Amino acid sequence: MEVTHQLTADDFRQGMKAWRTRSRWRRWNYWFGFAVMVPILIASAILLAAYPHSAFRQTFLIGLGAALIWLASIWTGPWLSAFLQFRRMPSAQDPTTVAVSDSGLRVQSRHGDSQVAWSSYIGWSENKSVFVLFPQPRIYLPIPKRAFTEPQQTEFREILCRNTLPFKGK
Repeated sequence: MEVTHQLTADDFRQGMKAWRTRSRWRRWNYWFGFAVMVPILIASAILLAAYPHSAFRQTFLIGLGAALIWLASIWTGPWLSAFLQFRRMPSAQDPTTVAVSDSGLRVQSRHGDSQVAWSSYIGWSENKSVFVLFPQPRIYLPIPKRAFTEPQQTEFREILCRNTLPFKGK
């Protein structure tokens, strides 16, 4: 099977979201942060409004600021990082052809041609718009689902399952 695609900054963002939630521990940690920071944000705001001249005003402001910074980084971090990665990587902005077989992937663009065996990948994941391959724990390769037809998506998923491990809550 062979598909051609051109990545977007959103493909990188979706890949980063898949990377960030690739294990049960990471998902739990992410939601635990919300379960802690949202109440801190709400409690700090309420206490600051109710007791504006309290001796604990600085503590309320620190709690409010920390919660706001954490929540802002969770929401804007993937977007900003993906945007900068995409913008700074010329090879991501050109059309790329990916040939998929049981022996591995062959990735071709005007910047290069590489053949990578499945044994080079430590896992894969997917979300609503991308498949994400992990050649290393901190590196991911997004492949947009829009490049595939529905039957090709199913075939690609089967090839991935046969040749590498999915990151699905392990």
